[in-house]
Amino acid sequence: MKKEEVELIIFKVTADGQEAFNMKIYKNGTTCRHGVGGLPQLGISGMSFFNNSNFFDQLISKVPEQLLENPMNYEEETPNGYLEYVIAFYGVSNNGDTGERANWTKSTGIRAKLDHQSNFRDPIMGFLDGLTLDAAELTNEWYFDIVILAKYKMQSSTIPKETILAQPKTDEEIHNNYENYVNMMMTSARNWTMSNFDKNKTYERDGKTYTAIIQEDEQSFSINFIDLGNSTTEYNATNPTDKDKKSWWKVW
Repeated sequence: MKKEEVELIIFKVTADGQEAFNMKIYKNGTTCRHGVGGLPQLGISGMSFFNNSNFFDQLISKVPEQLLENPMNYEEETPNGYLEYVIAFYGVSNNGDTGERANWTKSTGIRAKLDHQSNFRDPIMGFLDGLTLDAAELTNEWYFDIVILAKYKMQSSTIPKETILAQPKTDEEIHNNYENYVNMMMTSARNWTMSNFDKNKTYERDGKTYTAIIQEDEQSFSINFIDLGNSTTEYNATNPTDKDKKSWWKVW
């Protein structure tokens, strides 16, 4: 498979049946994601229809041509539980669609399913881990706004109106997912921060426009919304989420 034929990249990290991270990035701009790289699996996911290939272009540029021509599928016995990485590439649709309904005729990729106590140290694992982290980092601010939309019903001005949100049914489940998300971000391997995710954007809810104020330090995170129509009014001041408040397992 040639690099110019690729129209879709899929990233998936699974641990013992739960997805820690799942993302699809299409060349046509469609972007889907849930997860940050930790468990329990997050139940908040989003799909946005961007009209550009910005995310896709940045990731495909890091993929060696020789990797696309030489797929790899490694699997070992997993008596102690497993961690599975997948990066898959698809292209050349034969039904005219290059989005979710495409019928791809070409595919390739890398899959590695490892025991939790594996001694497998092939250099390909560095590529798998690194590119997956790059994909997450590239879309972190967008996914942050997906989580905020689920938790506070606040629509960010920086995500497309053509965005589909999937979330748990109850407020309690949404809140638990939100707190797990915040904890995973605050303890990430690359020291991700959310402190600048309130910059150069506004949020809308029920016809009103708000600006967000984020406070984050090494121990806690909070976000508050100020009504731009009445700067003395604070909407839904939030209690800080404390670091490591929840019990969860992380890949990164």
